Amino acid sequence: MSSTRVRKIGGIYKDAGFIKLLKQLNGRAVVVVAIINSTCPECAKLYRFISNLQQGMIHKLPHLVMVYGYNNLPIDMGDDKKSKNTADSTGEKKRLSDSNILDWEEIPEGHGYGIFLTENDILHYRGDFNHDEFSTNVLDNIRRFKSSIRTLAGLPAKRQFMEKKRTGIIIETSNAVQQSQVIEVEDKVKRYQTKIKTPFYFCKGLTQEISLIQKGEIAYKLKGLNIDKFLKKVPK
Repeated sequence: MSSTRVRKIGGIYKDAGFIKLLKQLNGRAVVVVAIINSTCPECAKLYRFISNLQQGMIHKLPHLVMVYGYNNLPIDMGDDKKSKNTADSTGEKKRLSDSNILDWEEIPEGHGYGIFLTENDILHYRGDFNHDEFSTNVLDNIRRFKSSIRTLAGLPAKRQFMEKKRTGIIIETSNAVQQSQVIEVEDKVKRYQTKIKTPFYFCKGLTQEISLIQKGEIAYKLKGLNIDKFLKKVPK
């Protein structure tokens, strides 16, 4: 059972190309772009999810458009060697001209994925990302679609959030947290959103904690995921 909302592509792309697609959808869907690396056995997990979409699951996810392609750049290639090959290798130039291969400027390693929520809210998962989290990350963001709840792309994105002196409530969950627990916390956050102006973010990490970040600094932190207890301690 095929669908035009699951597309295999090749060629050289920048974020702007996928943002154009997002604009065409006019706020009706999230765009997910995945690069499956042919040298990575773990990428079979990405392909299985995409295959399930192609076999009919996409029709159960009306707010999703999936774009994917393949790349054969060795994922263990060092930065110096990669730079030299890109600049000087005839073989590499031929690879980049191959319309069957997907090269995306934001994922230069040829290994990763991105989730386009809005033109300015894009999650990039690059390099040594957790393949097991791919499907749950996609489904989490579809569930949060048109909600004021946002997602941070892991601990690197949380660090950038703080370095950029941003403000928000970050709910960090570990792999030990069941999906039902995450949804329960989301539902509670939605009930509080009209009363609390501070934006909420979910982040996959190593622990279970809730933090109030004010201009890049931790103002208050609570271990665990007791959102009711946490919100009693922070200003409304």
